[in-house]
Amino acid sequence: MAGVPLSADSPTDALVSASWAARRGLDVGDQLRLDGRREGIPPLRIIGLMAETGFAALEQGDVLVVSRATLDESFLVPAPIRYLDLDLGEGDVTATLAGVTASLGEPFIVETATDAAERLASAQASFTSVALLFGLVAMVVGAFLVGNTLAMTVGERTRELGLLRAAGTTSRQVLGLVLRQAIALGVAGSALGLVVGIILAAGMIAFLASTRAALVAGLPIPPLGLAFAFALGLGVTVAGSIVPALRAARLSPLAALRPSRQSGPGLSDRLRTLVVAELVVVGFGILLLPTERAGTPLFSLLLSLAILLGGAVATAYILEPLGSVIGRPFEWIFGAQGLLGRANLSRDRVRTGLTVGAMMIALAAVVALGTVAESARWGAERWVASILPGGNAIRSSVPLDVESFRPTFEATSGLQVASPVLELPAVRMVGDEQEEVILAGIDPNVFQDEGALIVAGAARADAYAALRDGGAILVPASFAARVGVGVGDSLTLGQPGVEAGEFTIAGIVEYTIPARTADGALLISAADARDRFGVTTASLWVMVPQPGIAPSVFASAVRDTATQLAAQPLTARELAGDLGRSLDRLVGLFDVLALIAVVIGALGIVNTLGIGISERVREIAILRAHGMTVGQVQAMVVAEAAIMGAIAGVLAIITGLAVAYALVNGGASADLGGGFRLPWGLLIAVILVGTGIAAIAGLYPARVAASMPIVRHLKQFE
Repeated sequence: MAGVPLSADSPTDALVSASWAARRGLDVGDQLRLDGRREGIPPLRIIGLMAETGFAALEQGDVLVVSRATLDESFLVPAPIRYLDLDLGEGDVTATLAGVTASLGEPFIVETATDAAERLASAQASFTSVALLFGLVAMVVGAFLVGNTLAMTVGERTRELGLLRAAGTTSRQVLGLVLRQAIALGVAGSALGLVVGIILAAGMIAFLASTRAALVAGLPIPPLGLAFAFALGLGVTVAGSIVPALRAARLSPLAALRPSRQSGPGLSDRLRTLVVAELVVVGFGILLLPTERAGTPLFSLLLSLAILLGGAVATAYILEPLGSVIGRPFEWIFGAQGLLGRANLSRDRVRTGLTVGAMMIALAAVVALGTVAESARWGAERWVASILPGGNAIRSSVPLDVESFRPTFEATSGLQVASPVLELPAVRMVGDEQEEVILAGIDPNVFQDEGALIVAGAARADAYAALRDGGAILVPASFAARVGVGVGDSLTLGQPGVEAGEFTIAGIVEYTIPARTADGALLISAADARDRFGVTTASLWVMVPQPGIAPSVFASAVRDTATQLAAQPLTARELAGDLGRSLDRLVGLFDVLALIAVVIGALGIVNTLGIGISERVREIAILRAHGMTVGQVQAMVVAEAAIMGAIAGVLAIITGLAVAYALVNGGASADLGGGFRLPWGLLIAVILVGTGIAAIAGLYPARVAASMPIVRHLKQFE
């Protein structure tokens, strides 16, 4: 923190978060005007900038810390005390904590810094889930590319290895030669990957810190994580080289030196060994990754990976029939060159299929992320619409006395009803254990009449009737699943100074009013909040317009009332828009990383085309000798690459949607309860991007093919 801490001798001093000050061009010594309800509030002076921890990490960093007396005097309302900080000194404080807990005769929550960190990690489980899935997807792409590339490289060196065998090299020596080369490549690639990964991590942390999508600080580099990543990269390389190395070691010198080589293993045999190695690597990664902290059900994770692997393997089997369909437009565009390019796909279905499959996996990650984001965006719209009757509300920074301020709210032009939401912290007690929950007292009549809340487990009318009768509660679906309760069960809720009581669950709501707990608020009636807990103030007021009034006119009237109360106006459209923009920024980060994987897949296309061209040098020379121009040769290779990209794009849509469906409907995140929605624009863009990147990747092999000397390559095969 820069500056100095607060002092009781100077009530006009204030602390702000460093990020908030930077966004507004403020620094230590600048002044702020606090727009409260009391006239003549003196300006506040910034005396310190808080780091991105503690208070400064709350409310997206929009935090102002002043003395309690200044806050009370500015808003003419005593600010509530939410918690107390206890300094228990250094060393082991377990016994001291136990003593503090035992001495409390009221339902207080004693929480340590470790407890708070675990709660925060739970709240960020959705982000961790997406990050975990992307890491596994990247691992799958890398494993396919490495295995396919090494298999092609060893295949091209068959004659060279045959010469070594003829010169006296044993099978074991050939095996060791190939494995040592693979290990050298794995070490170099893994070391470079660690450096690039750290750079990408620094960029991700800087981006997340700026968007506040997740709370991150610094650049922690775990040694075990680096060791695991290095070992995984090396393991992928070695696993991908074992099968080609064994095949090379078993090859007889005579067979290797023949101009017409013996046919290799069949399609299924070649795929089987590669898939087994892939499953071993992926399974090893799943076992070591902390899935218990990710908030993603293991079944959904395994199903997603199985879909990706299955799609990549199936590509080799459906490549020829799919290419004959997808290749038609390219035949119209490129003519005979497009026909030749499509025919070249079937020369080595395993090699081409796995290359297309690797790119398909990367594009499928983009499709899956985009579909999950679209589904979450739709869920956010449903969430806001379901918890905000009338689509408008006003939130005050401090609770307002309901009876004193009701006339001010009801004076809003075009208002039908102003309904306060009485929020209060409480404690759920289960035996000797206690858990903090947030309760929100609502008016059942207003919420029912406006069609608010999506109720499950009970008839909607019955749930609201139970709230009106008292002693009932509506709990969020995430809370019910986590705690293991359902309709008809009871919860024991208490508060310091208030006798604990039983509440019967009358319904489970899909979405609820947001609160500082991960599950959101548990809903009771406003009458119970007032009569059983003594709450007479509200920070959130639901504003329901009269029928027929224009939304823009009423929103303007609500803003006027909020300005008068030094409060914040809220609309359903603005809230949904803010959530959508935050989601777009977060998903955009992962899309960039997925596109990096697409570029890596494009490099695989370059490699595959390069090897294919080296195998077809005589064929290309004959075509050139019969009049094919340089431009036509280039068009043939580019058409082949573009068809590969188009096939990858089409398969990525199918595979990515299947992965997204597994995540959305498999409980990967509570934010995805809104259902499955298709991002049509993204689906079209994936085909275009896949085709375009692949075509660009084919430019270099096309130039190589077109520059081949005709006479030399024809003489080579005489």
